[in-house]
Amino acid sequence: MAKRRRGDGRVGEPARRSTPWLAVILVGVVAAAAWSAAGAMARRVQGGVLPPLADVSALPEPAAAQVREADAAARRASRSADAVGSLGMAYHASLMTGRAVETYALAERLDAASWTWTYYRGLLLEERGQQDAALDAFTRVTAANPAMGMAWFRIGEMAFKAGRLDEAEQAYARAAAAPPLAAFATAGVTERKVVALAAYAQMGMARIAMDRGLRDRARSALDAVMAAHPEFEPARTMRAQLGVGDGADQPSPRPGRPIDASATSQAPALRTAGTAYVPPADPLLDAVVAESRMRDMLLKHAALAGRGGDPGWREFLVRRALEFNPRDPNVLMEMAAMLQESGRASEALDYLRQREQVAPGDHQTLVEQGRALAVLGQLEDAEAVLKRAARVRDAAAEYNLGVVLDRRGRLAEARTHYARALAIDPFYARAMNNLGVSLDRNGQIGEAVAMLRRATEADPDNAETFSNLGSALIGARQLPEAIRALETSVALDPQAPDAHNNLGTALAQSGRFAEAAREWETALRIFPDHVNARRNLERLAARRR
Repeated sequence: MAKRRRGDGRVGEPARRSTPWLAVILVGVVAAAAWSAAGAMARRVQGGVLPPLADVSALPEPAAAQVREADAAARRASRSADAVGSLGMAYHASLMTGRAVETYALAERLDAASWTWTYYRGLLLEERGQQDAALDAFTRVTAANPAMGMAWFRIGEMAFKAGRLDEAEQAYARAAAAPPLAAFATAGVTERKVVALAAYAQMGMARIAMDRGLRDRARSALDAVMAAHPEFEPARTMRAQLGVGDGADQPSPRPGRPIDASATSQAPALRTAGTAYVPPADPLLDAVVAESRMRDMLLKHAALAGRGGDPGWREFLVRRALEFNPRDPNVLMEMAAMLQESGRASEALDYLRQREQVAPGDHQTLVEQGRALAVLGQLEDAEAVLKRAARVRDAAAEYNLGVVLDRRGRLAEARTHYARALAIDPFYARAMNNLGVSLDRNGQIGEAVAMLRRATEADPDNAETFSNLGSALIGARQLPEAIRALETSVALDPQAPDAHNNLGTALAQSGRFAEAAREWETALRIFPDHVNARRNLERLAARRR
């Protein structure tokens, strides 16, 4: 989330007032200049003459052809706002943002009653850093269509970044109350998995409460978001950072990271991407992205879809990028990553081998091939490939080689490679986690605890690492700290059965048997075949008898 200026939100504080009169004048001047230029161009359109086609010689041919086709269609219907606006979308999809802004402005002049082209112009002005002009555009949209929640949300974000909390709160409230828009879908996208705009707007109001020091109010807002949208991980992460309420809604310093949390002592996993904040799905922007033939735009939004848990949209975008860029190494790598993360390692391996032909000797290709082979259970081949990758000083190659050796039962060698990964990258949280788990299994509990503490500091939102720390702390008989770590793990990922089981163990060893039973029962509800949780409950029942 974007940084912004701080303030306590007191009534009358200058930073919280509406836009000063000078800023209003400047916005008006900027907008007037833009509309004057657009008006001159629009008069040419209304006279049947569009501005000349932009120079598209620098574009890849598929994108250049798209712009030429849209330009020809606009010339055949030069008085149609939709035709001219579609040309703006073609420029937009081809990353010719300056020309897109001008063309959207023409479409606005041709149909003053429509707000769509104004919204698109606002998106690009915001992207280009022209915040005042973007704010003017989004304000025009909400005047024309007060139910346009995405415009209200963008107004709220801009006001929040500028420290105008009262304005931000009002805009977020309008966004939260707006009728939901259906997520954009097109042929080839069977399902979209998106979080409702209202969840983002409500989280925005929680951020305002945090900024004002009203932590209990922020907790309540986040609890409501999580109840309605349990899949919305950013709200869960923020809620975990706030911790347990103290019963008093008083101004307090802005919260920091949790002190401790937990994960599980499982076999190490190969490195995967974590969950991160992504902007809300915007159906109008997605419509532009879906038409793009530009690798950079398609891969950018595919990455956002991947982090946001929208696999169908991600796959559509990656496959579209591949359609227009079939030999591009970046596209082939993204295709392989998408297939790996969706459990199709064999298909991923095929694209990685294609990439090796395009970019022979690339060690990153070898690392990913090793990961794919490991997932397929071809550990001997994976080891050979990863040893080739590790000839270059690379932390990921060393880490993944350690994982393969771990799985082959060669634990001492695995620890060596985890340590080598950390020598290359001292902040490699996954290597710290796996090395800590391996040390714990080897009976080196003190070293394991120290390493896992480092891992939680390097990646404080990783529930698994906190659970592993909690497990090691149980072994070290540091039960209060183990409970804190495991409670943080459960807060970060309530659906992790091992964390609930480990928390139950720590509670039982602290004499808190009723609470322990609840945690073991929760672990079994999540995963009915959890052997350790079932055994723990049986032992507790026998003890009570």
